[in-house]
Amino acid sequence: MEDGAVASSPSDAEDETDWFSAALLASARRIGGSERLTDALPRVAEGAAAMVPGVRDAGVAVRLRDELSCAAHTTETAEAVDRTQIRMAEGPCIDAIAGADTVTLTDAATETRWPQFVPEATRHGVRASLSVPLSSTSLVGAVNLHLTRHALDDPSARVRIQRSAQMFVAFASLALGAADRLDELKGALVRRDVIGQAKGILMNRYDVDADEAFDRLRRASQTTNIKLYEVATWLVTCREP
Repeated sequence: MEDGAVASSPSDAEDETDWFSAALLASARRIGGSERLTDALPRVAEGAAAMVPGVRDAGVAVRLRDELSCAAHTTETAEAVDRTQIRMAEGPCIDAIAGADTVTLTDAATETRWPQFVPEATRHGVRASLSVPLSSTSLVGAVNLHLTRHALDDPSARVRIQRSAQMFVAFASLALGAADRLDELKGALVRRDVIGQAKGILMNRYDVDADEAFDRLRRASQTTNIKLYEVATWLVTCREP
């Protein structure tokens, strides 16, 4: 199997538990190895669709600047259904993000909750769905799984799908934390590099040492009430040739 790829579905001779574990780890590596969260979230949706039985329409909704956003999806159906939940502020995804843990729409034909959302979901061919909240400490959101081929009225099938989804999202949440830290680390390295360049400019221009150059940047930041990194960026980009 190619490193980082989700494992193929098990054949009759393979042990399903071993396959799921291997596929789970492979998917987590793909998610955690993303350079940016914007790259990681589509991999979460793809992994959910690949690993949760009966699911091909998967999406990820996250809260950004106090607003929910459809951040990733595997199909147009998943995107349409998730955008409908967000627009109506009603549905399994909304309840899951609000703190209701895993929320399951067992059968759209008999569901009485979400009276506005369910007819729209049915119009897109969705017969059942479930939403599992992300457990990442730095990202509020949910993974939404929509089933179009059958409902979840069979108890054993429902439990199997719920457990698979919950386990996948738990691993995905941990992997997203790694991707988020990588974003932060890269940002810190960029800021440090720009500040270093600004210090070099001041050292060369005023014949001062590194400590004095940094003190001048810090004083300029305090005097202007502008962040030190922004002062350094201005100096690097606007200096005279």
